[in-house]
Amino acid sequence: MAKAESYNDLIFQLGDLARDRLAGKPNCPRTMDRVYRAESAVVARRDELAALEQQMNDEDAAWQDYLAQYEADRAVQYEIVKKWKKAVDAVEAQTKTLRKTLSTRRADLRYAQDALRKLEKKHADLELTTQDPVKLGVSRDNLKKNRIQQMRLAREVEELDREVSQALTPKPGQPGAAGILAHKRMLEMEDEMNARKEAFEQAMAEIDQAIAEKDTEVKAAEDYLDQALFLLGEDVYAQRIQDAQLAPFYPRLDRAE
Repeated sequence: MAKAESYNDLIFQLGDLARDRLAGKPNCPRTMDRVYRAESAVVARRDELAALEQQMNDEDAAWQDYLAQYEADRAVQYEIVKKWKKAVDAVEAQTKTLRKTLSTRRADLRYAQDALRKLEKKHADLELTTQDPVKLGVSRDNLKKNRIQQMRLAREVEELDREVSQALTPKPGQPGAAGILAHKRMLEMEDEMNARKEAFEQAMAEIDQAIAEKDTEVKAAEDYLDQALFLLGEDVYAQRIQDAQLAPFYPRLDRAE
């Protein structure tokens, strides 16, 4: 004995076919409007997803172009450094500890800036959820203290940066000046590259998260379209709308389980 066809599968197939057969015709069921809206939503979400994916590709391409230019520029400076290696090594030994301190304090500043942003958001949320003057006062005081600490840290970084720059600036007539300046330029380029790398990685992470969220929206829109087509199929079957390609479904659905 042949296995009975699935009612749900047949209804969906009927709705999918009815979308093409009945659209714009006088006997088109009202449930077709739901299908139109669902289709528009799917197209819109897919376009938004494609735009995010293109944004990610553009960001990556721009980063790769920058890296290629960075390596080319660095190679030019490195050739100059090699020519004046002894002079550069002497300056490097003198500034190594200072630059290490600067690097550490820069990291501290980035951490402090991130912590302050989170604290500002927390305070803004608190203002929306409570009128308790004690809680709000403590939060404001904490925010003020952190802002002052960040300002002091920023000034310290600026001062260290100035000291490093001075230490890497050769005196007039100093032997190997070209090599020292090239070395200084390489360090500046590396700092810039690291800052841009951090910004790039942050941007890519945010876009990746947005893509994941948009992909969920696309799937939800597609599910809604499937539901709309199913309801259209049920409507067409209930009315047994006359159409040469739709009619063969009706007796099959009568027997379906």
